[in-house]
Amino acid sequence: MKNITLISDYGNASHYAAALKGNLFKTVPNIRIIDISHTIEKFNKLQSAFILNAIYKNFEEGTIHLICVDTNLFMYEQIIIAKHQNQYFIALDNGILNLMFEGEPDEIWTLNSNLCNSNDSFIENEAFVLIAKHLTSNSPISLIATNGKLNYKLSHPNIEIHDQGIVAFVAFVDGFGNAILNVDKILFEKIRGGRLFKIYYARKEFFDKINKHYKEVEKGEEAILFNSSGYLEIATNEGNASQLLGLRVGSKIMIEFQ
Repeated sequence: MKNITLISDYGNASHYAAALKGNLFKTVPNIRIIDISHTIEKFNKLQSAFILNAIYKNFEEGTIHLICVDTNLFMYEQIIIAKHQNQYFIALDNGILNLMFEGEPDEIWTLNSNLCNSNDSFIENEAFVLIAKHLTSNSPISLIATNGKLNYKLSHPNIEIHDQGIVAFVAFVDGFGNAILNVDKILFEKIRGGRLFKIYYARKEFFDKINKHYKEVEKGEEAILFNSSGYLEIATNEGNASQLLGLRVGSKIMIEFQ
């Protein structure tokens, strides 16, 4: 049984996710569908890339990820089939894959243009399902696609790295209100080089140590830690850090090394 994951900006009040899942079950035999999220902010490629980067390593080889965010084929012109670490990622050439891998995936294919219609407003229900069916049949990708490249490339905004510090930003706010930064432990420790540090989350408020877990601080107090995906996360013990501290996607966080 093959895993097919779905991530979208459809929202929970629309019919699109159910329609897509129904078509997948009808068209692709012997699959397991896993919902990652359908509450991505509309057209938010950065949020999509961050979530996918955080979760895909937890799935087994052969998993197919359908990325149903900002799927305007008229605008982005091509549908990408990417293979990375023996998993497949189906998306429009809209920059999500470039953001997700901080570069390019291992293999890139472009769906043949005769298999998709740029006027289709629900392209994922047709072309994405066709690709999923083909991949699960173990047929050569070359029958439906050609070797390609990512034309529409995005980079993480605002992050600046200096010897004395990092200008980071909030990349994602999760359902608990935790503000997750675009700085992982490897980068942080590399630039830090064993030095003392201050992480400013407000004009005069800062952290000067990394917590191990949320309960290390009193209820209602702020903490900063490396989360399960290895990224710096600002949280409030039994509270909503995003609301309490006024942090949202794009908020700048200054990290100084002393």
